[in-house]
Amino acid sequence: MKISKSYSKTTLRMTGIYAVSFVMFTLASCDRESGKSMLDVQSETAGTYRKYLSDIRCLEKPSFKVLTEHVQQWQIIKDSVFTRLRRDTLNQSHTGLREECYRLHDSICIEFSRLVLSRPRTYQELLSFKGQFSSYNDDNELHHTAEGIRPFFTSLDSYPPHKGDKAQILSAYRALLAKTIQDGIHSRDDLMAYITKEDVLFRAFLTHLHNLGGTHIADITHDTELCCSQIFLAAKRKEITYREAMLYLSMRTNRRQIQNMQTCINDVRNKKISTPSQAHAYIWMLIQPYTLLDGFSMTLLSSEERKQLDRMAAQTPETFNSLSLLMQSESKRLSELPGMLMEIFIHTL
Repeated sequence: MKISKSYSKTTLRMTGIYAVSFVMFTLASCDRESGKSMLDVQSETAGTYRKYLSDIRCLEKPSFKVLTEHVQQWQIIKDSVFTRLRRDTLNQSHTGLREECYRLHDSICIEFSRLVLSRPRTYQELLSFKGQFSSYNDDNELHHTAEGIRPFFTSLDSYPPHKGDKAQILSAYRALLAKTIQDGIHSRDDLMAYITKEDVLFRAFLTHLHNLGGTHIADITHDTELCCSQIFLAAKRKEITYREAMLYLSMRTNRRQIQNMQTCINDVRNKKISTPSQAHAYIWMLIQPYTLLDGFSMTLLSSEERKQLDRMAAQTPETFNSLSLLMQSESKRLSELPGMLMEIFIHTL
């Protein structure tokens, strides 16, 4: 994640500090000899949220930088307001206040929807936005554990893809999945062996991606899910830890998403896609990383993987345009997709 050193970032940080200080001072004052009643303090708590809603209603077509700054400020204020509300959950007299704060929260989300969609957004901005607001960014233990696992995934590139034609690769893929389901996964070594063998086959599988139309592969998808469930069964039996299961699977999925996305872009560029049905399938495959990469997944990306994603994000609009021509459809809705996905993500914050 790039760390901005600009004056505006410093200003934002100070604004956040002032916002927290204001809220905390207001809340703390009820315990001091100010003569201010608890009801007055609670009203100021809602007032903080109300004032922020009023401020963002004045915004029009903010740049991505300004938008993220306001979302960051909102997160600070929101956490302060709702921390205070959680402390008063047993106080029934404040039920109306809590309802008001929740209504204000929903109104703020609606305003951010308006602001996100007020101008075109890019796929790079969408990825950056998801990365900036991941709740796992400050989990140092997670970062440390992931860095210990990362050399294993880097080493996978040293294995060449499985050789053979499409039929041979699909047969080998099915055999691996069937054996894994039969034998199960009982240790970290078993887990790493499965991921290594699967990666070799998956990369070979992608070389025939453009030529899979009409090929039945639903069983491969189903059996892959069963193999992933074997990993969690191993964690349930305490043969590996749940954290290992989550990290290995998430980093594996990140790698596969990037590989699949790059294959799609390359196939379109090399004119391997020629029919509307192919184009439709490729559009859905290209959309998946932008929808499936959540905060946890974004945090686990290596710096190189993030650079790859950014490069492919820059190429996505042109790729979609080419696919839309094959489908003889307008690509306007696809151009609006980054903003719509950003809007959905904001509502999860």
